[in-house]
Amino acid sequence: MKKMMAMGMAIILAAGLTACSGGETVREETTTAASAASENKETTAPPPAGNSNKVKKNPYTEDIKIAYIAHDLSTPNNQAWLEGIERECASWDNIVVQSFNGESSAETQVKIMSDVINQKYDAIILQCSDGTALAPSVDDAEKAGIPVITLNLDAYTIHSALVMAVDYDAGRMVANEMAKEINEKGDVVIIQGVAGLTRTDNLEKGFRDTIANYPDIKIVDAQSASFEKETAITVMNSFLQNYEKIDGVFCINDAMAEGAALAVQSAGRKGEMVIWGADGESDALAMIESGDMTGTIYTNSWDEGSTAAKIALLMIGSEYDSAVLTETPQVIMEPIVVTIDTVSSIPPEDRW
Repeated sequence: MKKMMAMGMAIILAAGLTACSGGETVREETTTAASAASENKETTAPPPAGNSNKVKKNPYTEDIKIAYIAHDLSTPNNQAWLEGIERECASWDNIVVQSFNGESSAETQVKIMSDVINQKYDAIILQCSDGTALAPSVDDAEKAGIPVITLNLDAYTIHSALVMAVDYDAGRMVANEMAKEINEKGDVVIIQGVAGLTRTDNLEKGFRDTIANYPDIKIVDAQSASFEKETAITVMNSFLQNYEKIDGVFCINDAMAEGAALAVQSAGRKGEMVIWGADGESDALAMIESGDMTGTIYTNSWDEGSTAAKIALLMIGSEYDSAVLTETPQVIMEPIVVTIDTVSSIPPEDRW
């Protein structure tokens, strides 16, 4: 029964991943925990004794508990991921999804992880506030036989799987689009996220590396707004006071882009510059439609949460063990460049 269940879930997972990873920029090395586990089961030794005492469950019959531990549960991304997880698990009345708010604190998330491990949850879906600080907790969970699937913000240790939107490529896409819009010359600014987080650092790196290909475009300033809309308004107001001419603004997430757009409007400078974000939340799409924002890189966060849940369900009740891995398997979600010309391609049912 275990093997039949695992094979069935693998088929479901493969179908789901095929549907959500068709973009050209999805990386060739992208793999799933399913394939990693399958390949290694035939070529590696049995799992270490530390995990072998865990009683394997059948998700079709036994009660299952999945923990979703968010960086900040109040953000649109986290809410959409949670809804995607809940949608995926809704077909089984014996699966309980419990969400926890990390309140943007690694210390809080570490405490939650300890509680969840002690309560013997069957899987953990985690968005790390700090990948280094959470790594020991992720190791503890995996050693206890609890698979950890991270979302967008990774844990810096080998674990069951990472499901994420594109980062470096998203920054590259924004840079190329912005360069076209400002005729490959001008002054641009960056509103940064929290330094040290892989996704946000890579978004900025992709943007900077690509803008460097345009010698007449200069990045004149960069400041952090810590992903917060209100903070971004303050940062953008500072830019507007310090620079008489700004041609482009790149914000590491949509919330900050929305804040930057509001500041530009209040200053009476709408239309002077292009404003780009990354994520694709519904408020940003509405601001693109109204002309207040220029563009964003859209990712279907419902599908992202659903994909994380698919992987968790595959692992629960299977013989999978992350100890066989030499690196964390990654699933990279499809990115879509959204501007006023393409925003209508995102239907209402896909706007989170």
